[in-house]
Amino acid sequence: MDGSYGKYCVIFDDAEVGVGTRIGNFVLIRDKTRIGKACTIGSYVDIEGDVRIGDFVSLQSGCYITRGVIIEDAVFFGPRVVTMNDKQISYRRPSIPFVEQAPRILHGARIGAGSILCPGTTVGENALVGAGSVVTKDVPDRAIVVGNPARVIGRVPEQEVI
Repeated sequence: MDGSYGKYCVIFDDAEVGVGTRIGNFVLIRDKTRIGKACTIGSYVDIEGDVRIGDFVSLQSGCYITRGVIIEDAVFFGPRVVTMNDKQISYRRPSIPFVEQAPRILHGARIGAGSILCPGTTVGENALVGAGSVVTKDVPDRAIVVGNPARVIGRVPEQEVI
C-alpha cells in the first residue's frame, strides 16, 4: 500500500490502496477492496469489502460503502452518503435468500451529502444527485435528480462533464 493514512484506521491485509490516495482518521477498509490512485477517503468512512473504487474518487467523511459497490473514476460522494445492497433485508430470515444488489456509480457522477443509494441502482455517467436524495431507481447519464424518491429535474450542463 502506498498513500497517506490517518490515525486509528483498520485496513485489511488484502485491501489494495493506490498511489497518492489519502485516508482520513478512523477509516475501516475490509477485505477484497481495491481503491485506485489519487483518491481521498475522508474520516469515519466504512468500506465493507469486495468494493472497487476507481482513480481520482473523493469519499467525504462518514460515507458508508456496502459490500460489492463499484465506484468508477472521478466520482464525488459528499459527507454521509449511504449505499445499501440487500433489497429484501434478509437479516436472520432463512426464508429470504440474501441476494447482493450493490449500487454502481459511473464515471464522473456526483452524489450530494446525506444521499442514500438503494440496492441495485446505477447512477449514470456525470449524473448529479442532490443532497439528501433517496435513489430508488437508476439515474440516467448526465441527469440531475433530487428528492425522496429521487426524480429527474434537469440535465448536467456540458461544461460540468468530465
